[in-house]
Amino acid sequence: MTLASSHRVGVLFVLSAGIFWSTSGILYRLLQEATPWHVLFYRSLALLSALLIWFVWRYRGAMSTKLVDAGVPALIGGLCLGTAFAGYILALEYTTVANAMFLLASAPFFAALAGRFLLGEGIAGYMWVAMLVAAVGIAIMAGDELSLGKGLGEGFGLIAALGFAGLTVSLRARPQTDKLITIFFATMVASIFGFAGLVINELTFSLIVIDVLNCLTMGWFQIGLGFVLFTAGAKYLQAVELTLLSLTEVIAGPIIVWIVIGEIPSTPSLTGGALILAAIILMALMASRTDRRAIAI
Repeated sequence: MTLASSHRVGVLFVLSAGIFWSTSGILYRLLQEATPWHVLFYRSLALLSALLIWFVWRYRGAMSTKLVDAGVPALIGGLCLGTAFAGYILALEYTTVANAMFLLASAPFFAALAGRFLLGEGIAGYMWVAMLVAAVGIAIMAGDELSLGKGLGEGFGLIAALGFAGLTVSLRARPQTDKLITIFFATMVASIFGFAGLVINELTFSLIVIDVLNCLTMGWFQIGLGFVLFTAGAKYLQAVELTLLSLTEVIAGPIIVWIVIGEIPSTPSLTGGALILAAIILMALMASRTDRRAIAI
């Protein structure tokens, strides 16, 4: 596979991952009694169980060896993603959805800096432009609800952004290892956070059947298949590209809700989404052009 074709494959994988993640909006709308802590616990547990079954089948008696081979980067990446999951839940508890979404969208900036200083990945000018355009798009989508400065909620939002950026860098640190091991560790951390959240808030662990099914769907398909695609794309893309291209989640989410339940996106949502889409297209086209030049040289 050539450099240009492998990059295109990576872009396709990560864009598809964002689309899978974007279904969270409609799945959350179908919940009746479950709180965000229930979702964090049960969807993480569902994905953890699925990954455990997959690893036992794939590696047989060598599973422990593979987990050790993944090393510190996988452990750190798992801790980062698990913390990001919990951080976003807490951000929603203490600030507005708009604020949480805006702060989470800062992940590409953190990923760019971490990738540069920890992995030596270059940051081209068009990448900075794409990140700025995407940030403006997120701000427009948030609209009048965006009001930074409330404190605790914003802090949790930044923790979520840093966690997701940390995940992308860890996935790039050891390209030869099974990247799903990182997601396995992340689901362990997230399950613990979810369990603690339920206990601390004195919430019952029992749920009605429809909520259980939705949580399982989120674990196996919404985040499960999403991260299978995302980790596959991590083989071919830089950390900043991974975080920026995955913003398709922000664009596709309102569109899916519109199609399924007829909730028409607002003008700011459409305008901001168009800017984010422009940023993603800029990133994909310029990176592809750079790859072609490298091949020609």
